Amino acid sequence: MRRLIDFWAFVSVLVVFGGGLITLLRGLDRGRRSLLSKKAALLTELHDQLDKNPAIRHAVAYLKESDLEKKLERLLAPEAASLTEAEAVIKEDLDALFQLLNRIAHAVTITKILTREETEIFSGYFRLLQHHPILSQYFYNSGFLDLWDFAQSWMEKLSGDETEI
Repeated sequence: MRRLIDFWAFVSVLVVFGGGLITLLRGLDRGRRSLLSKKAALLTELHDQLDKNPAIRHAVAYLKESDLEKKLERLLAPEAASLTEAEAVIKEDLDALFQLLNRIAHAVTITKILTREETEIFSGYFRLLQHHPILSQYFYNSGFLDLWDFAQSWMEKLSGDETEI
């Protein structure tokens, strides 16, 4: 009889601990699924902004132009107070692009919400920045430090692999 009581006590303890473990694992799984859906929503939002925002499309097209260094130097100079209306618009478009790319860089390097592999789809935008070294000084002066460092790391990672957007 004593062994039967010990057996049922042992089974009861196992059931209690097993139930607690199952509850804990369900909570962790629910949190993981929630995080995955939030990451997917963030990636979709970033992708949509890069693809559908006309200001960003305009800025990307501008950065793809040839012989752009002198224009960028004038446009992004700190003392550039006398910009034409068209130059002011393109500067705003470029800043919109840089802010979005900086947000991606921050999400990977600082908050670590996204992994580098999850942002691989955006690598072409970061590679595009590498064609214009004049941007480095502007980024440092404008607070886009994460962006330039992250773009530099893409250049190192993807060396020899040209990706077009």
